[in-house]
Amino acid sequence: MKLRPSGTFKLFGRFLLERGRITEEDIYFARSFQRKQNRKLGETAVQMGLMNQSEIDLVLTRQEESGRRFGEVAIEEGVLTDDEMMRIYRRQEEDHVFLGEALIANGVLTNAELISELKEYNLQKLKHMSKRKTGV
Repeated sequence: MKLRPSGTFKLFGRFLLERGRITEEDIYFARSFQRKQNRKLGETAVQMGLMNQSEIDLVLTRQEESGRRFGEVAIEEGVLTDDEMMRIYRRQEEDHVFLGEALIANGVLTNAELISELKEYNLQKLKHMSKRKTGV
């Protein structure tokens, strides 16, 4: 079991596991679904017509050498502008598949079940945060 940083609340998947709503296998397949659906920045840039494969290769090479983020390197290399990078981030955000959505897509939860679990999760998270603030 992974330890959470002091004072943070458990992740939604852990919450669902502890409630017996899903299994470790369900999380594995949901994460696999997310990896297939959620595009990397370079893939999104190509899809949007902002980069080609040779530009991606250049940025990835420079990123590996520097350890910096893809977007930072792409802008520094002049491959993308700040505005284009922001457009890519927005597209990724719009297209992002969250764990709950992946669980629905895999037939583990219904939409109504997800909404109900999210409500309970958020209630418990708020209680946790309130206790931290008041020191109780």
